[in-house]
Amino acid sequence: MKRRLVATFLMGLSLITGCSRPDRAAGPASGAGSPPEPGDWIVVRYEGEPDTLNPIISTNAMASYAQYGANNSQISEMLLRYNMEDWTFTEPLLAESYPEASEDHLVYTFTIREGVKWHDGQPFSAEDVLFSAKAAMSPLVDSAPMRSYFVELSNVEIVDGRKVRFTFAKPNFQNVWNIGSNLYIVPKHVYDAQGVLDAFTYKDMIGSKGRTDEKIKAFADQFNKHAASRAPIGTGPYKFEKWETGQEIVLVRNEDYWGTKPYLDKVLVRIINDYPAALTALKAGSVDLNPRLTTIQYAQQTSGAAFDSQFAKARYSIPSYYYIGWNLDRPFFKDKRVRQAMTMLVDRQQIIDTVRFGLGKIIAGHFNPNSPDLNPNIQPLPYDPKRAAELLDEAGWKDSNGDGIRDKDGVPFRFEFLGQAASTFVDQLMPIMKEELRKVGIDMVERRLEFNVLIETIKDHKFDGYSGAWVSGLVSDPFQLWHSSSIANKGSNYVSFRNPEADGLLEQARVEFDAEKRKQLYWRWQEIIHDEQPYTFLFVPEESAAYDKRFQGVAWLPPRPGYDLNAWFVPKGSQKYTAAQTP
Repeated sequence: MKRRLVATFLMGLSLITGCSRPDRAAGPASGAGSPPEPGDWIVVRYEGEPDTLNPIISTNAMASYAQYGANNSQISEMLLRYNMEDWTFTEPLLAESYPEASEDHLVYTFTIREGVKWHDGQPFSAEDVLFSAKAAMSPLVDSAPMRSYFVELSNVEIVDGRKVRFTFAKPNFQNVWNIGSNLYIVPKHVYDAQGVLDAFTYKDMIGSKGRTDEKIKAFADQFNKHAASRAPIGTGPYKFEKWETGQEIVLVRNEDYWGTKPYLDKVLVRIINDYPAALTALKAGSVDLNPRLTTIQYAQQTSGAAFDSQFAKARYSIPSYYYIGWNLDRPFFKDKRVRQAMTMLVDRQQIIDTVRFGLGKIIAGHFNPNSPDLNPNIQPLPYDPKRAAELLDEAGWKDSNGDGIRDKDGVPFRFEFLGQAASTFVDQLMPIMKEELRKVGIDMVERRLEFNVLIETIKDHKFDGYSGAWVSGLVSDPFQLWHSSSIANKGSNYVSFRNPEADGLLEQARVEFDAEKRKQLYWRWQEIIHDEQPYTFLFVPEESAAYDKRFQGVAWLPPRPGYDLNAWFVPKGSQKYTAAQTP
């Protein structure tokens, strides 16, 4: 999936970050030996609310979790998903089989599965796939992060009833992944009931007509704010039932699902921003699964005979990292020496040890520590306030008037740092940073924003610095976050990083099918990022969860969000909820 901007700002910027493919699920399954039983509900805590449930325009990890779960199949589905035996991205889903590919890696033909229906009973077809590609690639639709994966997709067409052919202008080692897991498919009959786009080819949509035609403009406007974005219709094993803003989202099992049906009757997503309140809800029994405990909750507040008798705990990892982003267009952070100094002023090991109780590992850059593309020769910059002060002096930021604040050209080094409201991590990070910066003559002004407001503010580049996190799929392509083309139109390069050599390396890597040669390109690219420090890379976290022991079939998986509720079940004698007894 795309790095859903998902941005998971410590909860929702779902980016797409890289990582290696694990050999197996992360952690043992519980309940082995009990036969799966249909029935019961699960109440899952989300720490934030989706921005929208239109996957083409969503940039929020919570939306992705509700729509697709861990393996591209919950409300909505993708063309392909992971083979959970070896974690290769090869298993057909809405596609009937793995695609046919041309020898030059430019043409991929997918055969669409027969017998699939949308939740409203309408048949799913190749027309929906073509329509979704047209809509997503329209420059007037709010889908810039998704479009970044298809800049070289030159044509999409139906060639034979159920066959959809994708033609690229350039080869890309991730073409199949991008089509299979980054092309979000929505129902044509819902989003284009009048058939407006029928009059336009895919090439029209990405050409000049896509920007100037009045019918396309009108279509894009209604698509961006369509009512179905609050009440999605998919093809997956769960149907959308309702969404009460700020409270809950309810999914119900799709009894007409084309594939293997899940066991649970309903999935109730309870939106609880506050972490202490979420733990209280778990202990009170009004939440069954809290997939994101704080570290202190895991270490100190979830133990004892009463807790252990009802709940199980787990530790798991998904491809993600925490970071601080610096706006390179701001006068404070234009000079890389300043950005290097900012990184040297953050004691990341102290944060891991004291804030996360050891649940994390310092990183030096974008790639996951287990990725074969990680450059092992690059070490994280050290915590070194003395050297940081020297770098600030070299960059011309000195206290010229004796007021205790560094300045340059009459501008005091006083910047605004944005963080997510109701984030325990930000609560702990900001005081540490503020004090370290104060010691060297930098005044950091704190500002908190609600999650979705924070995302929009950052997408508009209206910030000096911010705290964020990226969560991803298992396949890595840094292009979405780091290429200069992703700066404009609400793309994911929020920090406005521009470097011609870095752009060129990312472009070359996309068309290099030799893994060893591609790795060398990424190694050089990481050297540039390390030198430029557009982010202060903090750490890769280890996550922790707690859930009611009545659930079995539980396994913790490497794709986000780390669990697949389609496999969870409750033995008949332990079932808690029925239609008459609701949470």
